[in-house]
Amino acid sequence: KNDSVGTSGIYVTYRSEVGKAISWLFIKFCATFDTICAVDEIIFKRLHGRWSKTITAVRKDEKKMRKLKVGVIGCGQVAQIVWLPYIHELDEYDIVAISDISLKLLDYYGNLYGVKKCYRDWHELINDKEVEAVIVLNSNHTEVCIEAAKAGKHILVEKPLCENIRQAEEIEKAVTENNVLLMVGEMKRYDSGYKYARNLIQNMKGLRMIRSRDVCDGLAASQPEIYESRRRTDVEQSVKEKINQNFNQGLKEVTGELSENLYFRLLLAGVHDIDILRAAFGEPEKVSYSDIWDDGNMLMAELDYGNHVKAIFEVGYTNQKWFDEELTAYGLDQTITVKFPHPYIRNCPTIIKIIENKDGRIEEREVSVAFDEAFRNELLHFYQCVIENKQPETNIEEGKKDIRLLNDIFQCYARRINKC
Repeated sequence: KNDSVGTSGIYVTYRSEVGKAISWLFIKFCATFDTICAVDEIIFKRLHGRWSKTITAVRKDEKKMRKLKVGVIGCGQVAQIVWLPYIHELDEYDIVAISDISLKLLDYYGNLYGVKKCYRDWHELINDKEVEAVIVLNSNHTEVCIEAAKAGKHILVEKPLCENIRQAEEIEKAVTENNVLLMVGEMKRYDSGYKYARNLIQNMKGLRMIRSRDVCDGLAASQPEIYESRRRTDVEQSVKEKINQNFNQGLKEVTGELSENLYFRLLLAGVHDIDILRAAFGEPEKVSYSDIWDDGNMLMAELDYGNHVKAIFEVGYTNQKWFDEELTAYGLDQTITVKFPHPYIRNCPTIIKIIENKDGRIEEREVSVAFDEAFRNELLHFYQCVIENKQPETNIEEGKKDIRLLNDIFQCYARRINKC
């Protein structure tokens, strides 16, 4: 039961000595399953005209729970819509500081979430001794992650980890040398529907083809109708351009003489799909083919997994307001499709569609595993990893593998067009 102050526990009311004995047996029974740590208090109260006793037993996990003090770097759109609300809601976290180049955003979100420490310079947040971990949501991931690691802070960084392999290796070096934990915010890995489907896919017989598709509006057209985000209207354009230049330099290390626009969409939109592809099927043997057109807004690649299995990887940016992101596995007798919901609409379930031959029949069914939220799940996973000192599922090595495969897809395209 939850009382008015949010304390969770089991409340047993009895009105006789027999009831008392049964109540204690019930609590002892629960304790054997590690549910209850102790009787917290005995309360006397009048119930139905007779004096009764209420025994309150508190869960063990509640007794042990401590808040992780975090600093959030970057208060842009994704921070506003998902990160800040979920961190604020979770009992496991305490937002002790935020940072952004916009005083306007700092003032608004500092007041909204009761954050007293608001820094325009992220270096000050990282050097704040009260901050145990940082959540990196700005575009300058490489420098922030390296400096945070040197300051001894654990790191949860929004995807992608960075822009290129050199940066990934520098981040990895800093994280390893300073013995801190880094987790990449690949939230679809923590989606209950995806995890259910991945288990089915990995046990599929006769896998022959995989199709990963993410063709939608990039959230640009649909977002204003879902959430009215606040902009950095108080920041000079020259400051924004300098930040963009630093990001583009990271892209340029991959594209060379080609336009960085050709890699931009692949990196930002494709990284989620590459990550869930890798987590379900492992590493491809090679990138067989890649094509990029419409100034980087459309992409198709063929990945060779060997053993008669290939994956078709598609990324596209359109004006379509509907969300179209799917992962499909085709076997000899079964097809499994994972259809992801719009990430900005809370608690929409991921749908798993299964079609299979069974006893001479064609059977088709849809499964909705849960209404829980992937962003929330990944925050709980990060908290658990920090508290228990264990590596997250999407650790620095996983983030680096994502970047390497994205780089390989682009280089396959670059080699092909240079031969034409």
